[in-house]
Amino acid sequence: MRLTTAGIVFTLAGITLCVAAYRFSLPGLLPAGILLLGLVLLSVVLAFFSGARLAASLDARARRVDGIPVAELGTPLDVRATLTNRTPLSLGAFDVELEPQEGFGETRGLRVPGMAPGGTITIDADFLPTRRGMSGVQAVRSVIDGPFGLCSVTKTIHREHPVAVSTPIQHVGLPVSAGIARPMSDSPQVVRGDTSRDFHTREYVPGDDLRHIHWASTARTGELMVRQEAEEETPFAAVVLDTAGLTAHEHPTEVLVSGAASTTHAYLRAGYDVILYLGGHREVLSGRRGEDRLRLATARYEVGGRELPAELGRLGSVVSAIVCAPDGARADEIAGRLPRTTSVRRLTADQVESPAGLDCELFGHDLALPAPWTRSRRSRR
Repeated sequence: MRLTTAGIVFTLAGITLCVAAYRFSLPGLLPAGILLLGLVLLSVVLAFFSGARLAASLDARARRVDGIPVAELGTPLDVRATLTNRTPLSLGAFDVELEPQEGFGETRGLRVPGMAPGGTITIDADFLPTRRGMSGVQAVRSVIDGPFGLCSVTKTIHREHPVAVSTPIQHVGLPVSAGIARPMSDSPQVVRGDTSRDFHTREYVPGDDLRHIHWASTARTGELMVRQEAEEETPFAAVVLDTAGLTAHEHPTEVLVSGAASTTHAYLRAGYDVILYLGGHREVLSGRRGEDRLRLATARYEVGGRELPAELGRLGSVVSAIVCAPDGARADEIAGRLPRTTSVRRLTADQVESPAGLDCELFGHDLALPAPWTRSRRSRR
């Protein structure tokens, strides 16, 4: 609660008149002093009552994942506030402030011209998230002036509307699509795209496609044999993100997180299922649902090193892996845990040359992945 200049004058004048009435035995001044003080008190009570009966609800205009709205870092987000006057009295003009959490944007304020008893009004505010993580609007406050303009009361009418701010998804070279066919071979594996299908051979029966004859088995058995293929499975890729020794919200760190998310997104778009390791957290992502969960996972990711999961060496179904680490030594350590048959690509934070802060690099200029990340060759160990 804050008294306006007029409220302070009324209060001082009321106190002065009451004191003078007793000090100088002038009882005629007492009613005037009590009246001035009563007006100030009435103004405060009505302002508190109006603020207490004002309700607000928030709706971030973003896609929701597990019930949480997900925004992208550096992309404007519209937050809609719906105010309801639950009093039987009309409200005059008042101010509304939407206070964001740190890194979610600047405080937004709006002057509401007034509300009828039981009425509602909707206002929109734009926020520009500047920090990845769990963020959002911290509080919605009303600033209501009391009658006669003697005071203003600030009241919190809504608290904590969480929003997940994900890392930017950037364009990287797509892997070979899982659905691109390649010629069949006579090897024990039938290769299609970057996945594989087991098969077995059986004797030929009339009606079988002659293109499926397995000549190696035919020569060995002396009988016409055909290839019976198993159902094709969706190929798996793995992305491992480790930020041991890096500082949260600094430029190299956030580029590394963005690189891991961007490559994961590229594999999902190419038809792969992705096993994503974010520190000690493991996600299995697939399709459009996987893209949504990827954004939520990167928003929740906390920077730091974690013990490498023991299961890395048992990922025999993974045909390709991306290792994102602070430096080459750590990337090699992680890659050494993966099966020897897995194609591994390394992305390291020490490839980020610019030491500039996030505010400049991320929003003053494009947040581009280092050129070697999009040109580097895949290695097969």
